[in-house]
Amino acid sequence: MRSEKGFALILTLLITAILVAVMGEAVYSVHSGALNAASARDTLRASLLADGGVELAGRALKALNDNQGYTYLSRTDSERVIPAGDGALTIKVEDEQAKLSLMVAYKNGELNTGLYDAYERLTLALGLGKDLPEALSDWIDSDDASRRGGGETNDWYGRLNPPYVSKNGQPDSVDELRLVKGYTPMTMKKLSPFVTVHTDGLVNINTAPKEVLRALSDEVTEEMAERVIKYRERTPFEETAGIRKVAGFETLGFSLQGRITVKSDIFRIISRGEYSEGAREVESIVDVSSSKVLYRRVR
Repeated sequence: MRSEKGFALILTLLITAILVAVMGEAVYSVHSGALNAASARDTLRASLLADGGVELAGRALKALNDNQGYTYLSRTDSERVIPAGDGALTIKVEDEQAKLSLMVAYKNGELNTGLYDAYERLTLALGLGKDLPEALSDWIDSDDASRRGGGETNDWYGRLNPPYVSKNGQPDSVDELRLVKGYTPMTMKKLSPFVTVHTDGLVNINTAPKEVLRALSDEVTEEMAERVIKYRERTPFEETAGIRKVAGFETLGFSLQGRITVKSDIFRIISRGEYSEGAREVESIVDVSSSKVLYRRVR
């Protein structure tokens, strides 16, 4: 049954890709008089394919959620290359709710304990600096008092060259962490795949990687996290209570309620359109339940 639903998603992608290709031809016909250069023509077609890819992936993901009530993505569902006439459309999908939320503190300085503790476990497990959670908390809170491993405008950011001020608010993107004390390029390379600023903090146990599953609790060992992954590959979780069926989670599963989910609405969609000599990649984070675009970048 699961493979059939995965196939339904792929079929939806294929059908819509044909529509996107047709749309590209129509728009090209309108603009062909203004865009005589072959490179401009190819780039336009590639752009249309890339934008259409985001749209069709969002619709397919929403249909998948509506049909089965939970979100499970196989490797086939997560990445697909679709021929489109003389070009190709490559779509990659990441579940943002498979990641840990960076909302580790409130603006008044109070820690969001559950998220803070999980984030601390993640950074330590990745072999990163132990002060990263405190530095991020100082970046978010509105006071001027520095935590032991953190930093504020008056004792850190204001002394840099060039100086700048602490955000005093939640980060708007993961890339923003590059401004925070201790978040070096090497740190960001290790950390970025596992964190997000676009969710309410619930982690989807159907899609979360081993590193995120282990961060949910001090009691989750590497072996236990691997059991969750193997279990969902056979039978995806249709409700959060289902995690108690996995060995080791019989009791722990109760304490995880309210912090985990089995359904996701927020996805990162990377769509790359290629047509002859032209290429365009669009990266969007989309709430598929409302079709709202939370983030967009074009390359």
